[in-house]
Order: sequence, then structure tokens, then C-alpha cells
Amino acid sequence: MTERRPPPAATPSLGALDDLDLDGGRDPPAAPPSSPPPPRRLGPWLALAVAILALAGLALGLAHWRESLSRTLVPPSDLHQLLAEAQSALARGELSNPDGSGARERFNAVLARDPDHAGARSGLVAVRDAALLQARTALAAGDATTARARVELARSLAAPAADLEAIDHDLQQLESAEADLAGLLTRAEAARAAGRLEELPDGALALYAEALARWPENALALQGRRQALTELLRRAEVALDHDDLATAQALVARVVADDPSHLDLPAVRARLGEAQSRQAGRREAALAAAAAALRRGQPETAGAAYRELLAADPESLEARAGLDDAAAALAARAGRQAADFDFTAAEASLELARDWSPDLPAIAVAERALSAARARAETLPAPSDPDDFARLLRQAGEAMRRGDLIDPPGDSAWDRLRAAAAIAPDDPSLAAATGEYDRRARACFEDALASNRLSRAQACLDAMAARVPGEGLADERRRLGNRWLAFAEERLGAGELALARRALVSAEQVDPGNPGLASMRERLRKAL
Repeated sequence: MTERRPPPAATPSLGALDDLDLDGGRDPPAAPPSSPPPPRRLGPWLALAVAILALAGLALGLAHWRESLSRTLVPPSDLHQLLAEAQSALARGELSNPDGSGARERFNAVLARDPDHAGARSGLVAVRDAALLQARTALAAGDATTARARVELARSLAAPAADLEAIDHDLQQLESAEADLAGLLTRAEAARAAGRLEELPDGALALYAEALARWPENALALQGRRQALTELLRRAEVALDHDDLATAQALVARVVADDPSHLDLPAVRARLGEAQSRQAGRREAALAAAAAALRRGQPETAGAAYRELLAADPESLEARAGLDDAAAALAARAGRQAADFDFTAAEASLELARDWSPDLPAIAVAERALSAARARAETLPAPSDPDDFARLLRQAGEAMRRGDLIDPPGDSAWDRLRAAAAIAPDDPSLAAATGEYDRRARACFEDALASNRLSRAQACLDAMAARVPGEGLADERRRLGNRWLAFAEERLGAGELALARRALVSAEQVDPGNPGLASMRERLRKAL
């Protein structure tokens, strides 16, 4: 069997050794240790400082991690895209749009994702400056609406007060002027709608002109004026339909003065030109017909035609000269009628001549001839018997031999023959005396014209005219008229204006329809 050993004796611990009394006894048990004092409480200021330090630490941490957080939440490519779009909108001048596509909205979108983005902040400053610039540009162009919108945009972006005040002052003046302009355009539109286009001072065109004088580029004023001018052209076409060329021409001229590039103008001007060409043709034909009537010895017919031409065109020099010629022919006729003692007819001819050309020198000449004939007629005895007939024929022969064919009144051969014809109009001796009178008058005219004694030739022509109707002496009148004009040309060249003028008057009397009269009148007018 296995020997069973007793357990070893327990070894005392170090603590137990301490409890032993090495001097042979134990010390009394030590007193239990006292509890530690309670912790001291922090003061309120110290707590606040600790909180501030904690927040500062948190802020530093966020600042440290912001860039990485931003990159995590918004990729850099997206921010760059937003910024590029904002810069592009700024370059295009699209500063702010309600749909968010403007530069301001895109820069703000960048800042919403990255509040400290320097490029976005400088971009908003650029938007503000561009808004101020656009406001000034709009003011210069007179666009108050755009200017006001840009000022408000700049104000929302904290533009400098000095810049805003200057623009606001100009903008208020512009808005006041625009209010006045709006009233002016309203009045103009009402006048146009009522058909009052050319009246002064409140017709549509006058009001539009006033508006454009203050605002030359105003689109509403330009459009309103264009519409009013279109209505004028429509009226011109109506006038052309009624052959009223004067009215049509005046209306077209008004449109040309206001808007020479009006789109409807070329067509109306072309139509007016065609009508004027037709009118010119009719006028030339009427002038030719009047001149022909004058050459035929029909001054009344010619004068009526010339007066009608002057009524259509008061500035027509040809018609005015033709009417003067017709009046001169009537004055010459009045002189012949006075020589025949036909005072009633002479007065009628003179009255018509005065009505047509009151200042014509030939009228004064005819008036003096009429007065002299009246005085002479009062001294002549009235023929009554055959003895008077023979005496009158004898006196007519004596007058013819003296060359007194038609002058002086009462003693001329023609006056004696007329008196004899009143006694015995069918007597053969009267016919023989009358034939001798015609032969002598013709010979007198040809001899005087050949020797260039124009006054004598004119007297002889008057003697012929007493017996021959005016249209039968057209060739003789033209020949003598040309001689008088040649004499006027010669005297004008020599500087003898008075003689040239008298020669022109003689030409007017003898041949009122001569085509050279007008040019000689003009040359004398310039020389005087």
C-alpha cells in the first residue's frame, strides 16, 4: 500500500508576516482609511470657455473635412459644369432668367453646393456690374422697362449706392418722358383711326412726327406713321382713279418727304408717272389746238382753251403766254373795230382782253385808239344822198393815193368806203373802189416788209384785215411777227432793251401764236 503523507504546512503570506509582532506580539489593528474628498465643481465662465473650445474644434474639423465632403456629395465635374454654364450665360448677357438659366441663378446654384466657392462669388459681382452696364445702355436707347429690370437686379446684388442713385435719377426722367410719349401715341392712333391724317397740329402724321422728334427710334411711332402713310397712298390711288393728278401728286410727295423707302411707294409712283405722261400728252394737244385757233383768228376759242389749261396747272408758262397772246389779238381786233366805228364790238373785245391779261400793253394801245375813234366819229356828218356817195368815193380814192388806207380814223380810205357802202352797197363803182383798196393794201404790205419798215407793214396788214377774215392772213401775220422778233433780237443784242420790248409787243399784237414769243419774253425778263 502506498504510504499516505500529511499535507504540507501552510506558508504564511507577506500580509500575515506584516501582522506578526516580531517583538513577540501583534500591533493593534490600524484605523480604516478616510474617504476621498468630493470633486470640485467648475464655474460658469469656465464651462462657457470649454464649450467655445469644443465648438471651435468642431469647426476646425469640419473645415478640414469640408473639401472632402463636398467632393463626396457633389462631384467636381458637376460644379465645373454649373460654373461654365454660368460664365457662358454671363458672356451672352443673360444675367437673370425666370427659368433658372440666367447667370445669377447658375452662380447661386454653385454657391448652394459650395458656399465658399470663390469663382461663383466673383461671378455674381460680374453679374452685378453687367446689370449696371445694361441699365445704362438701355437708358441710352430709351428702353425704360429693361433699364428698370437691370437696376433692380443690380440692387439685389448689392450694387454701390452711388451708381444706383445716378441711374435711378436718369431712369425716372426717362419713365416720365415715356409716359408723355404714350399719351402722344394714343392721340396719334385716335387721329389715324378717325381718318385725320394731315391736319395740323393734331393730325396723326403731325403727332407721329412730334413723337419721333423726341424719340427717333420708337417702334410704335414708326409703325403708326407707316400705317398713316399707307392710307395716304391709298387716297392717292383713289385720286388717280378720278384723274385728279394734282391731289395724287401732293399725297405722294408727302409720303416721299416722310418715308422715301415706304414699301408701297414705288407702285403708286409708277402709276402716277403713267398718268402724268398721259396728262402731258393731252396738255400738248390742247396747247397745239389753242395755238391753231389763234392763228385762224379765233382768239375767244384759243383763250378759253388756255384758261382751262391754267386751271389745271396754274404754273404752266405756255398756257399763260398763250392767254396773253389771245388777249393781244383781242386788243388788236378792238383797235380795228374802233377804226370801223364799231364801238360796241370794240368795247366787248377790250373787256375780254382785260379779263384775261389786265396788264397787257396792247390793251392800253387799243383803249387810246378807241377814244380817238369816238372823238372822230362825233365830227363826221351822216351820209344820206347820192351826192354824198360820190363824194365819199372821191375822198376814198384821195386817201388811197396818200396811203391812208386805215388811218387816221374817219379820214382813211376804209372809213370812206364803209360810209359809201352804207348808201349804195351794190353800186359797181363801190366794188371797183374796194378792189383798188385791196390791191393797194397788199402792195403796201409787201413793199413795207421788203424794205423792213415794220410799223408801215403792220398798218398795211391792218388795212388788209379790215377786208379779209383773220384766218385768211395767217401767213402774212407770221411773216411780220417773225420780222418783229428778229428786230427785237437785234435790239436786245445791242442793249437797247426798250426798243426790244416794243418790238416784242408788236410781234404779240400781229401774231399772238408765234412760237418764238415765249423765249424772247424770257430773255427780256432776264435782261431787265
